[in-house]
Amino acid sequence: MRVGVIYESTRGRTKAMAEAICKGATDAGAECVVIDAKDFNGITDICALAIGSSTRMKRVLPKVKQILAELQDLNGLPAAAYGSYGWSGEAPDEISDKLQELNAEIIVNPPIKAKDYPGEAVLEECRSLGAKLAERCP
Repeated sequence: MRVGVIYESTRGRTKAMAEAICKGATDAGAECVVIDAKDFNGITDICALAIGSSTRMKRVLPKVKQILAELQDLNGLPAAAYGSYGWSGEAPDEISDKLQELNAEIIVNPPIKAKDYPGEAVLEECRSLGAKLAERCP
């Protein structure tokens, strides 16, 4: 069982957040895998989940949107949303709302957001989120 951190990023900003979340999880003693949304093939062996997307034109990027549409009931799986943005930042909220609809246990609310490239404070929030997700894994 491991923490799964899925991301879709246009400029590497959301990817940096995903890597920080996974670093926090591994520092807390959990296994963690960072998954580019284009390589996603299911959430087997996942004990906690973080999904992130950059915001483009006020929307979640297409691969993450597809993943969210295909996920089944998460039955209380610990989960969180995150993402970066340039102008508006709706994607993390949209992801969080969808995770709630899928019966995930939302670990951080509101989701973690970074305007442009995440600074050290946001990366620390991401590492903290990773540790919180790790705590939920057996």
